[in-house]
Amino acid sequence: MSKKPPIPTTRRSLLKIGALATTALVTPAIVQAAAPYKRTLRMHNLNSGERLTITYWADGEYQSATFSAINWFMRDLRNHQTIQMSTDLLDLMWDIDQLTPSNAPLYTMSGYRSPETNAKLAARSEGVAENSFHMQGMAMDLTQNFNNPGELFYVAKALGRGGAGFYPTRRPFVHIDVGPPATWVYPEPGRGDDPTS
Repeated sequence: MSKKPPIPTTRRSLLKIGALATTALVTPAIVQAAAPYKRTLRMHNLNSGERLTITYWADGEYQSATFSAINWFMRDLRNHQTIQMSTDLLDLMWDIDQLTPSNAPLYTMSGYRSPETNAKLAARSEGVAENSFHMQGMAMDLTQNFNNPGELFYVAKALGRGGAGFYPTRRPFVHIDVGPPATWVYPEPGRGDDPTS
């Protein structure tokens, strides 16, 4: 069952809604049907250099034909393994993008992690959980505004639809996931007794 998209609340989104409403008053119904409501993600992977702009939701449903491209873009770059990425994660990324003032794409860093990759990273860093949601296709590390790297964190935290962690390291990023709601700022542990960051 497809989800009804949330009503965005940014100034940019409200302007778009106003323009669409004005157009709807003067556009014949047959033309309106040809311009469905869509969710499009613009992403740039900082590790691979790859870019992807893709409409993954339109006409009230997820576009299954797009998921092979999405899964490949979000693959484990160390061994090129893929998994079916969570549609809840894609929706969270889309909502966050709508609510940030930045017009930049979402700069991704780590999407899916195979168990082997996650184990190697967890052995080297306390910031990586052994049972990470990355292994389930339910998490993403990303940034957007390089001048204000915490911006995404505050939006994700306000939405409260999963985990939101801010890592103000040499290369700052934000972890988001669609697990139980939790927030943290590194070096705090991701989820206390049950870390899944």
